[in-house]
Amino acid sequence: MTPRPPLSVWTYTVRNARKILPTLIILTFVVMIVIVILSTLRGLKDGTLIFAREFNHFTVVIPKKKDVVGEELKEQIRAHPSVERVVESRNCMFQVRALIARIPFQIRALSQEDMEYVVRRVGVPVLRGRLPGKGTNEVALHEIFMRANGWDLEQEFGMDVSDEDWMPGRFRVVGILGGETPTNFASLEYFSSPLLYFYSAKLWQRVLVFAKPGREEEMSAYLRSIGQIRVWDRARAEHDISQSFDRLLLIVDFVSILQIAVVALVVGLLHNIFFGQRTDEFAILLAVGHTQRRLLRKVVLETALLMALAWALGTGLSFALLAGFKAAVLDPRGIPLPLFQPVPVLVSMAMPLVAQVFATATVFGRLRRLDPIQIIERRG
Repeated sequence: MTPRPPLSVWTYTVRNARKILPTLIILTFVVMIVIVILSTLRGLKDGTLIFAREFNHFTVVIPKKKDVVGEELKEQIRAHPSVERVVESRNCMFQVRALIARIPFQIRALSQEDMEYVVRRVGVPVLRGRLPGKGTNEVALHEIFMRANGWDLEQEFGMDVSDEDWMPGRFRVVGILGGETPTNFASLEYFSSPLLYFYSAKLWQRVLVFAKPGREEEMSAYLRSIGQIRVWDRARAEHDISQSFDRLLLIVDFVSILQIAVVALVVGLLHNIFFGQRTDEFAILLAVGHTQRRLLRKVVLETALLMALAWALGTGLSFALLAGFKAAVLDPRGIPLPLFQPVPVLVSMAMPLVAQVFATATVFGRLRRLDPIQIIERRG
């Protein structure tokens, strides 16, 4: 077996594993904490964007100057070349137990024919139970909301069931929907009839407009040109969600930068201490003819190996911890959290890079001032 060169980076790392272990542990856990915290907080935004996925399939039109979108205007929209279908709906609300508080989410009240079309078009199959019956108080909710609220089939909700609810009346869950797009359904015939539902006159009209494949942008531009309506499409929904998280993420970014600076300072100080312990080694190497440049390169490579190993271990641990937390805690509660997010990983990479630069600068300053003859005479 060929022995390692005495000045090899691996030689020092293996022989001095106990000395570098504290720095390795500190960096590993700091990288892990940064990725976990940033992924969790930034994941709140990405997880909330999941609730806007239905706007990938349709655009919601809201009357601006009247109570309803008139039939003439709906026919005008229906006749546009980019429009595939116009669906009449009413907006109902129910409470969802979110991560921080209870939030409202819409139930789309549709006719039976339109409901079957939306199920096919959006891709929300019935996992259990069935779709709401015509003219009934039945609803079908997506599985993510059922898990969030801890509900099952035949669950009832509404003000008649609980004073804490927001929707007047009593409603019964008869179906659980699946798929990638959180969507909920109810009967338009029930919610639009004052004889069946006393609060029907107070419900807002919503018109769902479906674009032909590949013509979504054209349809959105056309709808925005109509002055009598407000348009909620994917761009508007994502903008509103992003805007609501901007200030929180600003604070998170500030804390991340502060953390990177502190870690870089700590690593630089640790390397300064390590270099002090290796003064005799470098003095002898300089005395026998090795240049300062070669020794600096050796220190830089040793530090880079340590940083790369710490980053790899920290990243692996963070994803393992996030996956376990997501599977054991978040998923059963219907709280969406994307596992891999590029921004936390990129921020975590900045930490060892900044620490590398700081440590190299610290060692370089001491190496330039090192007098090997004086040290050898003092030790001799």
